[in-house]
Amino acid sequence: MRALILAITALTLGFPALAQDQVASIENQSIQVEAVTVKANGMVCDFCAQAVIKVFGREDAVESVTVDMNAGEILIDMKPGQTLDDARITELVKKSGYAIVSIDRALT
Repeated sequence: MRALILAITALTLGFPALAQDQVASIENQSIQVEAVTVKANGMVCDFCAQAVIKVFGREDAVESVTVDMNAGEILIDMKPGQTLDDARITELVKKSGYAIVSIDRALT
């Protein structure tokens, strides 16, 4: 009888912790965000950077945009679960007046 009570107690106390670990694992999987680095030619001033930020900022999938003029890079953080395909990124960069060198993607 004592063993049965201990077993029931252990199971009762152990399940909430197990369930909480599983929920945390699922949440961690769902919060991955895509980061896109676009190398572009022609960006030389703050006005250039502001034009790119303005164009990408209008996109619903974009969380934030940073321009590194020294590296010639546009750093785009997407909203969780969102993305822009290469064709759309190319279109937006061209709309801003610049030429694409490369597009690299990573999950963060």
